[in-house]
Amino acid sequence: MTDEPAQDELRPRILIPDTTPLSLLGMVRGLDWLFAPGAELWITDMVWHEVLRDPGEGKDRRVKHRAEIAEWLDRNRHRIKRIPTEVGQRYEADMDGYGRALELWRRAGSPPDLRPALPDWKDRGDESILPAVKAANKVLAAGECVVTLADDRNLRAAIIVLMAGEPAAAVNLLCTQTFLEWVRDDYGVEEAGSAWPVIELASGRNAPDRADPDPVYLRGH
Repeated sequence: MTDEPAQDELRPRILIPDTTPLSLLGMVRGLDWLFAPGAELWITDMVWHEVLRDPGEGKDRRVKHRAEIAEWLDRNRHRIKRIPTEVGQRYEADMDGYGRALELWRRAGSPPDLRPALPDWKDRGDESILPAVKAANKVLAAGECVVTLADDRNLRAAIIVLMAGEPAAAVNLLCTQTFLEWVRDDYGVEEAGSAWPVIELASGRNAPDRADPDPVYLRGH
């Protein structure tokens, strides 16, 4: 990563607390580039759920990449550490309850007016992001840091504020565009260098702008 302070030669763990980096990388079949740094990859349970969930009519149509992302998650689950969150556990409990109710409904002959309603968890994954970053930071060993991929400006600002109160913070905050440059420059993934223009086209020019500044290095005192 460019302009990294000399004292920050720390071994990285890569954390994905939001679905956007997976969606963007999926557009260019670049999900495997997350393994290029040779770092352990952490993905929160709510990201795992949300990246596979249909966002609904009229929402972000990146969902056409959902099957590819689902296959990638399944194929690499032994290489990915799934980070549990309180929100994720509540989601799973709700979905288990929905599954049981749906089975009873089917056994009752599937009366249309009694079909159980799917729990509404739209945008609830946001609740899991900040606790996940904080929890990830706390389990770091000496000489390690969390490389957190986040594109949303409000989310980034919240992470910066949160980690300012952590005396042992060791977090590098990157947007997806900077991550592509990092793996190209430091790990020789040449295809990543030309990926961003393709992502912009594939997203209908709705790809998130590069944050300023980026990267951000959050360190305890």
